[in-house]
This record gives sequence, C-alpha cells and structure tokens, in this order.
Amino acid sequence: MKITRSTALAVAAGLGLSLGLAACDSSGGSAGAAPSGDAGTDAGETVKMCVLVSDATSSEALGFKDYYTKYIQANYNVEFTYSEELADADAEKRAMENFIASGCQAVISFASGDRPAQLDMAEDAGIYYAVATGTLTDEQYDEFSSYEHYVGAIGPSLDIERQAGYDMARHYVDAGKTKYAIFGAGVPFYIDMHIARTAGMLAALAEEPSTSYAGTKDYDAILGTIMADGTIKLDKFESDVYELTGYLEGWNFGDSAWQASMASVVSSKPEVILAAGTGFAVFGAAVSGSGIEIGDIDAYTDENLQAMEAGTVTYLAGKFTSSIGPIFVATLNAVQGNPIRGAADTALALEQGYWVAESVDDFTAYMAADTVEHPAYDKATLDPFVGPDVTYEDFEDFVAAYSYTDLFL
Repeated sequence: MKITRSTALAVAAGLGLSLGLAACDSSGGSAGAAPSGDAGTDAGETVKMCVLVSDATSSEALGFKDYYTKYIQANYNVEFTYSEELADADAEKRAMENFIASGCQAVISFASGDRPAQLDMAEDAGIYYAVATGTLTDEQYDEFSSYEHYVGAIGPSLDIERQAGYDMARHYVDAGKTKYAIFGAGVPFYIDMHIARTAGMLAALAEEPSTSYAGTKDYDAILGTIMADGTIKLDKFESDVYELTGYLEGWNFGDSAWQASMASVVSSKPEVILAAGTGFAVFGAAVSGSGIEIGDIDAYTDENLQAMEAGTVTYLAGKFTSSIGPIFVATLNAVQGNPIRGAADTALALEQGYWVAESVDDFTAYMAADTVEHPAYDKATLDPFVGPDVTYEDFEDFVAAYSYTDLFL
C-alpha cells in the first residue's frame, strides 16, 4: 500500500517525532500593532504559555524543557505548562482543548501530528500559536500565514536540510571514505526533512563523474525519485568509486525483520553510516568496536558527546538547546501586543540551521557555550528583541545569525 502524506504524519506522530517541514520566507515588514480586538497583555503581568510535545523523554527534549522552565521562566515574567507526551493527532487535540480551557495565552508547539488542526483551534480560541524547531510546508504557510494569532515558525527549511545532508556526505568524501550505508530514518513515513537530508547525501556522492542515483546527478531529480519510491533502492545507486553497502529506515525496534535488516547493514561493513537522524540511537550499540563511523544529524547531548569521544560518531549537525529562544521572544511580543509581522501582515517563517561538530573539541565547545545556566540565547541577547520597537527586518537578521561563530566569535 502506498503511504500518503496523511498516513505519514499519523505514523510519525505515533513514533513521537516532531517533523521539521519547509516554509517559504516572509518578505520584510515592520512589527505591527496588536491584532484587532486583542489589546495584548501588560508587560507586568505573568504570561501563561503552554507547550505541546510529542517527545518528553529524549535528551534533546529535556534540554529544551530545562531552557524554558529553568532559565526563561526565571528571567521573564512567564509561566510554562507542558503537555504529556502526545502520541497522535487526537492526543494533540485533547491537549489543545485543555490548554484553551485552562487560560493559556499562547501555545508553542513541538508536536506535529496535525499542525493545521492546532492552528485552527488556536485561532478560533483567540490564543497565540508558534512552531518551535521546525517550519510549515509551503502550502500550509500560504493557508495560515494571515491568521492573526499565528506567530510563526523558526527552524530548518528544506534547503537547510538538503545542505545538512550534502555537507555531511561531503565531509566523508573529502576524508577519502568510499564505502557507505545510509539510515533514512523517517523516509518511508514521508518526513520531508529526512528525505531532503538523504537526497542531499546522494547528491554529494553523485558529484563524482561515475556516480549517479536512478540515472541522475541532480538533487531535485534524486528527491523526486525518493518521493516516488518512498524509500532508497540500492540497485539505483551506480558508481565506479563509491559503494552503497546497505540501507535501513524506520524505528521498528521490536520487529525481527527490521532487526535483521539492521544487522545486515552492519555486516556489510561500510566505513561510514550516513544517518538522516537518530543514527547513534539506532546503530550505536551495533557498531561499537567495529570501526564503523556514524555521521548524524541530531542534537548536542551528553550521549552524543560520549559517542564522539569513543570515535563512533565522527560528525554531528545538531540543534543547540537554546535555539528555541527566538520563537519564545516572538511569542511573548505577540501576547504583549507587539507582534512581529512580515509584509501584508503575515506570520514569521524564518530559517535557523545547525551547529556542526567534526571533532570532540568542537562538540565540547558547543556544549560549554550553551548550558541551562548560561545559554547561547541568554537574557542579554534576547532583551533587545522584546518590546514595541522590534522590526521584522531586525528580528530576521537576529535569527539568521545563529551559528556558533555568529554568536561567540
């Protein structure tokens, strides 16, 4: 049976995943007045923000929560209320209903089982809504960008996801590696960010003259083939230089066939497993001591640091914990009557990418630079963007300067 986008979203939500989907960029404009009929909240009042989560237990999720509840809440007049771990769209709807009934003034969402339903519920209730660590699809943005209570989204676009996959594969190509396996993560569930990353990996390999995927070297054509097939097919990879030894996708840990496929990937003895996400979580134990390296797109966590110290993970493109600071500021401004809007009074759609670690030194520097006690986006960094005088252009420039070099060097 062909997996549709609706099926994919439902499956991904059931797996506890938060999708990062692409959106078009808003064009410039100035911060507008509070929406009609909404007088905003006095800056001296405590703002009640509620947070939807599909993942409540991973190191990344716990880090995000600590930043909001231990740092932001201690430094701003705001109170955060978190949902339980939401397994599907129905659970998201119930959580939204509870948030609305309990008087939440804004919702920041890390859950993506049915974002359109969340947006409609927030708009109908007259509470603000923002997307953290992701963006909407182009089609969704066109539909919802004019909602007066939609604050917007800040996260990786599909262009950033493509580049992340390309840069990771290129790193190993430049290091002389020739035998690869790929972990496609959510490719079969049509998770756009994982498909874009995987297509970027293959496009990087296809820069070598003899190498192609499905007879093409073009990223868009490779992407289209993956979308049509709903998977990666090893027999479509051709090269005189590189070998694609194996492929795995999904997270069916309890399934014996999936376990056998994972074992087959490891036994094919690639030099590197290129992972579209959660690579170490899936393969870490299986490749321990084998000399197989993992390139991953994940998060800056203690577990991934230990994996890099052990030489298992040798490349990581990851989100940093306080990267969710700008979307908080945008949401706070909206609640307080100072929304930051794009041209034609549209919601934010801003890109924010990854920090890339190619060594233990990189990784430890990033971890030290972004702690709960002293986050990269601390109060001093965020405060200039709180209040009535923030323009769209200034906020866009602020969000765009997210790299470690931008923030610290």
